[in-house]
Amino acid sequence: MKIFLKKNEEKRILAGHLWVFSNEIAKIENFSANGTISDLYTHNGKFLGKGFYNRNSLIAYRHLTGSDIEINKKFFSSRIRASFGIREKILKHNTAFRVVNGESDFLPGLIIDKFSDAYSIQIFSLGMQGYIEIIKEILVDEYSAKIVIEKNDFDYRTLEGLPEQTGILYGKEEDSIVSISIDGIKYIVDIIKGQKTGFYLDQNENRFNLRKFVKPGDKVLDLFCNDGGFSLNAAIAGAKEITAVDSSETAINNFKRNFALNNFNNYSVYKSDVFDYVKSSGNKKFDIVVLDPPSLTKSRKNVSNALQGYFELNKNSMELVVDGGYLFTYSCSHHISETDFIDVVRKAARKAAKNIRITGFSNCSIDHPLNPSMPETKYLKGIIIRIN
Repeated sequence: MKIFLKKNEEKRILAGHLWVFSNEIAKIENFSANGTISDLYTHNGKFLGKGFYNRNSLIAYRHLTGSDIEINKKFFSSRIRASFGIREKILKHNTAFRVVNGESDFLPGLIIDKFSDAYSIQIFSLGMQGYIEIIKEILVDEYSAKIVIEKNDFDYRTLEGLPEQTGILYGKEEDSIVSISIDGIKYIVDIIKGQKTGFYLDQNENRFNLRKFVKPGDKVLDLFCNDGGFSLNAAIAGAKEITAVDSSETAINNFKRNFALNNFNNYSVYKSDVFDYVKSSGNKKFDIVVLDPPSLTKSRKNVSNALQGYFELNKNSMELVVDGGYLFTYSCSHHISETDFIDVVRKAARKAAKNIRITGFSNCSIDHPLNPSMPETKYLKGIIIRIN
């Protein structure tokens, strides 16, 4: 199959972007089936590379390589090996990390996370779905995977004509609950029942960074605490009292289990809507507040409402921080820019009558690289704020 772009539409591909949208294509020759490997050409026939084509998707083409090579098991093995090697060298002290981060590792539409000897896969494109068996074989044969699980239970797949599904591709269900170690902290991960791929690995470095700010005896508030990653790092750093809040019963149970696993009991955890909790906490004050909500918008049309939500959360959280304390605030909404997020923080501080200093910015952990030619690969934004 051959794809010919409209005039000048190759500029983004040549700059390193990996997507071609349907309205950028001039014509298709020898169409066979959606999801198959296609050759990409400029409008005048210059070869650009190979990738997946799906005429039913807005992202019609996903670029795999600029070379005229065969896309087979050897290709995927080489790409996965390159990505794995980077993580293994830097994160060898951890038993869990992201192995492949989609477009940023030049395997568009593919996520692979390692949890000890268990691997979790997410696939976002019809073309990549066709290679799931090969990917499974690579993980089993080359990385000694004990179990491989697909966590494809997200609605984005419907845009590619794919079903939502979670299942075991290899191994036994009893091996889907694993123990991992990250920066000296132990966690139990239920891959099948856990959120996303089973555990949020993208905040690992930000959780570890929290230790530098916690002093022995500090009181810490962890909002949207999930499985307890930030709280456990605060506990290791010497926090005296940890208060954690989440609306999910499952998250709270995981939080308690992980604290017990690490022999800490200096916490109180509450099942509550965080928006309500921060409005009704009265005169309680904390040395450090961590605010790590889930994405407040999945589309551009809801950005205005999301910004208002971030404003309310940050304003009310600032009011809970002692003078000279810190707020660690995050947004994982791709459609909220860093500029917008800083503006939200500024307005929230004004409304809360607080003087603030931004003492740091943060991104995803090192195993979640960005593709600088694809702004779509940046989603997590963190700001460290000193409150006065």
